[in-house]
Amino acid sequence: MYCQHCGSKIYNESARFCPNCGSKLALESEQEHQSAEEAQTQELAEPELVNSPAVNSTEEQSRYTQIKRRRAGLIWPIAVPALSLIVAGGSSYAYYSHQKETNKSVISLKEKAEREALNGKYTEALSSLKKAQTLRPTYKVLTEDKEMIEKAVQVDKSLKEVTNSLKTQKLDQADSQINKLGITLQILKGPLYTPLSKQLEEKSTTLAVAKIKIEINKLNTVEDLAGKLTALSSLNSAETEEVKRLITAKVVELTTKKAEEQLGDKKFTEATATVDKGLEYAANDTKLVSFKTRIENQQAAFEKAEQERIQKAIEVAAQEDLNNHTAAVSVDNLDIYTDEYGDLHIAGDLKNKATVPISSIKIYYTVYDKDGNNLGSDYTYGDPYYLDPGQNGSFDDYHYGVYQDCTVKITRLTWELNE
Repeated sequence: MYCQHCGSKIYNESARFCPNCGSKLALESEQEHQSAEEAQTQELAEPELVNSPAVNSTEEQSRYTQIKRRRAGLIWPIAVPALSLIVAGGSSYAYYSHQKETNKSVISLKEKAEREALNGKYTEALSSLKKAQTLRPTYKVLTEDKEMIEKAVQVDKSLKEVTNSLKTQKLDQADSQINKLGITLQILKGPLYTPLSKQLEEKSTTLAVAKIKIEINKLNTVEDLAGKLTALSSLNSAETEEVKRLITAKVVELTTKKAEEQLGDKKFTEATATVDKGLEYAANDTKLVSFKTRIENQQAAFEKAEQERIQKAIEVAAQEDLNNHTAAVSVDNLDIYTDEYGDLHIAGDLKNKATVPISSIKIYYTVYDKDGNNLGSDYTYGDPYYLDPGQNGSFDDYHYGVYQDCTVKITRLTWELNE
């Protein structure tokens, strides 16, 4: 037996209502139609009269005609109801077939709507359900499915609003929207809402990443940036990887800047430690690895140059010390003449060529006549008494009673070093 409204097969022959659509069932079954047809057929069944050519008499012919008339009179009252039953049975079958095909269409549209909704094509899914409801307006399952999809449409709309808030950097607004959606999706259960819940998780991650992006712009130490990298380790998305890249780039920037300053101050050990710290968070970064090599090269060159400088300084110091002890004073512009009283006037300029102050400069000289004879030796002191490195002084002395033109030779200079 089948439901005359939705076409579903009824397995319980005593059921009065369809378990699928809830419509009241007609009690007449296919077996009852068949029994009625068999009964009518039996009533019509009579022994066939044989057309015998042997019936020749008028009396027999008349009797034969009366029998035929009585038979015809019996057939028509039975044939009309039988024909009605046949027509009714055909109509019932046609109705059953139509209902069955309608159910197939409804089921197909319902399944199509489910597939479309699961793929996020909510408009198409609602359109498919609308067509199904046109065929089965009282089908409760279609109404329930429609309500579920309409809720999904609302959630999808809210997710788009979250996306817009994130794009425009309205992070507080996005945070509030995400919290409300989280509460809504905790109530809505089923596979239809699973993709929407996943989208909400992605939006939450995007929000967290956006907040960290703003924070890292305010951080100016590698240690602070390292803390943000730790916070990001619990998140997993393409945006998270991008923020990690940005943080790593800033770690490299800050590390390079600090190490550059240390390198300029020849603090090679500190510069190396700074780069090593940066490499902990930007492992194998080519810029930092290259910078570390540069530090090592400059340190080696500096140490070599320092050794050479020290050696040279030692040599220079030795030479300076030698000069300070042996050539600290120079005599220039020596002026010698005999005045009208016959006295020899000796004058000249002095200069401290030592690297330290000197004092008590003593100038020894010998006087010779024009024939080279030694007329005597004497000494005098420079003025001022104390000369700084590079400072100039002078001396002035008389050798009495020579009465002739003479020559003078500076034989020795002495001084005291004031180190």
